Amino acid sequence: AAATDADGHAAGEEHGTEEGGEVHLEPEALISAGLEYEGVTQRPAIALLRVTGTIEPNPRQTQQVTPLVGGRVERVNVAVGDRVGDGNVIATISSPEIAEMHGKLHEAETAYQLAQRNLQRVQRAENRVAVLSAKAKLDEAEATLRRTQRLIELGAGAGKDLISAEAAYQTAKADYDFQNNISLNRELQEAQASVETTRVDVAHIRDQMRALGVNIAEGERHDHSGDSSLVAVRAPAAGSVTQRMVNAGAGVSAGTNLFTISNLSTVYVIANVPEAQIGTLRTGTPAQIRSAALGDGSVINGRVSYIDPQLDEATRTARARIEVANPGERLRAGMFVEVGFQTTTGAATGEELVIPASAIQRIENETVVFIPKDDEPGAFEAREIEIGGESDGYVRVLSGLKMGERVVTKGSFTLKSQMRKGEMGEHDH
Repeated sequence: AAATDADGHAAGEEHGTEEGGEVHLEPEALISAGLEYEGVTQRPAIALLRVTGTIEPNPRQTQQVTPLVGGRVERVNVAVGDRVGDGNVIATISSPEIAEMHGKLHEAETAYQLAQRNLQRVQRAENRVAVLSAKAKLDEAEATLRRTQRLIELGAGAGKDLISAEAAYQTAKADYDFQNNISLNRELQEAQASVETTRVDVAHIRDQMRALGVNIAEGERHDHSGDSSLVAVRAPAAGSVTQRMVNAGAGVSAGTNLFTISNLSTVYVIANVPEAQIGTLRTGTPAQIRSAALGDGSVINGRVSYIDPQLDEATRTARARIEVANPGERLRAGMFVEVGFQTTTGAATGEELVIPASAIQRIENETVVFIPKDDEPGAFEAREIEIGGESDGYVRVLSGLKMGERVVTKGSFTLKSQMRKGEMGEHDH
């Protein structure tokens, strides 16, 4: 353990960090670590405005889920925070309207099947009485005509008999053609019209049911054990359930809002800006978002896309909106964050020391950087520093570093891990 003075600090320590704390890497480890360095630089200071904010879903990627029919909620399959895919069944409703439409569909399909059978019968029909009677008369007239023609050839018949036989034959043939064609065509046309009418009725009812969310093609009867009143409520898009306003057993009407589904790949950060600072912001002002949920001091950068012209009467703040990408959906709707703005009022605040944000490591409650020792290759001093705000990947240094000193940027986490291993080894002894 390090020696301590009367105030309980380690000897030579300032701000609670062991001065002279070092990390050593062997030559091979130093090469494999691939360390990179950058010097402490100076640049014009930029004033930072820090306010609180909240995460809200992007309304352009948010959809309300409402049923197209009323009824009783039988099942709810999701909770707030669940991820759903496009078309997933998220609830089931028992609807009298759907049950009635299933009944109408069954009646229409039955009528369609009967019409098809009747058409097949008509198409095969050749034994109708009128047609058979006309055919018999035609056959008789044809036989009489032939007999008369034969008698005329033998000189035993009269010309007037032939004329009469020919006339009778033509009359019988015309009657047969009329009975055969007119009777068959009329019944066939009626049967065909009946088939088409019933087919249209079935298609119309099916279209109505599909429009109300009943998936006829996939057969909902299998999923719901034959209950024809059930209709699935499906997710209109992939995303996360951010609101659920219904439980099983509830009665709902068509159009009732049941769920809210949001795609959180991008979110809105809503910063609450005090009235006195509103004038320092503009559309396009850079912003940095921090949250404990991001872990290890991570920062998300963005820019102001909109400033609400209306103040909140109770808090006297205006809503400034920053739209940011949200990979991994680490930012959740309703989460509180800290928002820092690079305001336009800090152009004349002087110069400040800065280092890359990648050089910063946090060990317990201390902010530490690693400084290479020029006289000892592979040795690095772990030094506590005090920092301010971050801008464009650089952090303001308030104390602990001087202009020109070099710090480890890439690979600083490797040195932090090595330092912790050394501390654990000391504790083992």
